[in-house]
Amino acid sequence: MRTISMWRLISFIIIICYAASHYGGYSAVAICEMIFSMVFFGIFMMELDKQIQVVNWVWTDLFRAGIGAVLYIITSLICVIGGAGDGARIAGGVFGLIAGLLFGYDTYTIFQQIKSTRQHAAASTG
Repeated sequence: MRTISMWRLISFIIIICYAASHYGGYSAVAICEMIFSMVFFGIFMMELDKQIQVVNWVWTDLFRAGIGAVLYIITSLICVIGGAGDGARIAGGVFGLIAGLLFGYDTYTIFQQIKSTRQHAAASTG
């Protein structure tokens, strides 16, 4: 649960940096990721993941984190490389790179969780 709150905080910092820059269009990734993390936070806090069994929430969270990592890294590299003279854009890009690495780590930990549950489920009881 703490990681979801951290994603909202770093996404909010990135939104502020991109909004202060001359090119505010890069804030769309941060806004989308912040909304997705708020939705997942609500789902996990209200334990709707246990009630709505149609969706595999672990895999959905894996895809959210993986797509977030890729999008943050791509947009942040674009902002850092092409942000000469725009300090807010470069700062947003640096925070975006940090967020991309954190999302990548989150993807790795979720994948390890999926891998460990599959190994436990595949073991025979006989």
